[in-house]
Amino acid sequence: MSKRSIVMVALGLALQGPAALAQSEGWGTGYQMGTSYAGVSGADGTRLTFYCGDPAAARANPAIVSGPYLMAVLPKTQLKDALPSAIEIVADGKATRVPVKAQAGMEEVELTWTPSRDFGVSEMQPLVASLREAQRIELRAAEAAVLLPTEGVAKALAGNPLRCP
Repeated sequence: MSKRSIVMVALGLALQGPAALAQSEGWGTGYQMGTSYAGVSGADGTRLTFYCGDPAAARANPAIVSGPYLMAVLPKTQLKDALPSAIEIVADGKATRVPVKAQAGMEEVELTWTPSRDFGVSEMQPLVASLREAQRIELRAAEAAVLLPTEGVAKALAGNPLRCP
């Protein structure tokens, strides 16, 4: 393999960030640039990740989002050009509707929840608790329904991913 190919593979993995690890090993956790995360990727590239940006790091670097948030990423092919305003996260058959802001990229759509008056951390905490013990996790948005891996979910969500330093 040429040096250029190795650099391209390394760059591709770096750009995928935390989700690359999650896809190959079930749910995973980590910390990068002032932000802790716990998440998973499905085989089709769907991702579900809880993030928590350190407020002190966010003050020092405006690229860091302060506080807890959740990001789901779905391939555009799953959404059929829809930009949903909510997702459903289903843990063992119990669906929780989470309001999100959608942002379309070239091949995927990012769906981001941030705490609000209508759906804050206190509404998200029961969902996180149900995911910890779930035997089946599904992500639904618009007409898409994707089954996500559960391997490692209890360990990844054992700490509270909504509590920032």
